[in-house]
Amino acid sequence: MQTDLENGFLVEISDAEMRSIQDAILKRYDVDFHNYEPKSFKRRLLRIYRKFNFTSSFDLWSRTLKDKDFIHEFINEVSVGLTALFRDPEFWQTLQELIKKEIIYQKEIHIWHAGCSSGEEIYTAGIIWEELKITHKVKSLATDISSNALNAAKSGAIVKAKAPEYQRNFLQFNPKGNFDQYFTEDAKNLYVKKEYFSYVNFVNSNLIMDELAYMDTDKYDIVFCRNVLIYFNSQAKTIVIDKIFKALKPGGFLIVGFLDSLVSYLDEDRFEYYNMNQRIFRKKI
Repeated sequence: MQTDLENGFLVEISDAEMRSIQDAILKRYDVDFHNYEPKSFKRRLLRIYRKFNFTSSFDLWSRTLKDKDFIHEFINEVSVGLTALFRDPEFWQTLQELIKKEIIYQKEIHIWHAGCSSGEEIYTAGIIWEELKITHKVKSLATDISSNALNAAKSGAIVKAKAPEYQRNFLQFNPKGNFDQYFTEDAKNLYVKKEYFSYVNFVNSNLIMDELAYMDTDKYDIVFCRNVLIYFNSQAKTIVIDKIFKALKPGGFLIVGFLDSLVSYLDEDRFEYYNMNQRIFRKKI
């Protein structure tokens, strides 16, 4: 067992220890983390040790087997995402032009946010749909493995301390826009107005393991899967890309994050580049 400690906390996890934790979780809860990219998974385990005052892998292993409810806290910590309102404004400008050119004429527009995290991507998209006057056409699915993330996304709440950054992002996207019109507020939070995400169906789901039986295949115009696949190994990436391919309409768009390296996983017989700079791919017709 790894014994190197810093201020009483474990600072390194061996491959064997990581696998033993993954095995214990799979055995106890039927939740499989073996497909996570090892370095990322280890970093998140170390964060869990610090939060719950674990000083060894045995502490986590023991808590996992003894506390049937701990899995929910574990999943929420492992799946913490990095997201922001109008993050990468140039991307959202590109997406807006894509919608105008390729999709805006449709009677209905179907969107899947795969790994929606705490909702900032959903809210950003909702504001764009409103600015394009197509909100009434949009139906969205938002999935995430973290129940905490989904509850946050459903709330529409944004901590006020983040508002200046988000407003700057928004004004880079639309210098003539009115950021404040999309929110209400109280002493602590801004709240995205419900009409900008009321059309979203939120579902707790494991993107790798679940069959997504609630999802209509060959339906989605756009699938967002931004900075999610960086945490998965090669096998898991292949599984997720296959699911997304089946879910997309012919000619539908897959959007991944700037950190996602997927070129070797996107079969050129199935996908083509639409905008490589913004990581937008298109399912071949």
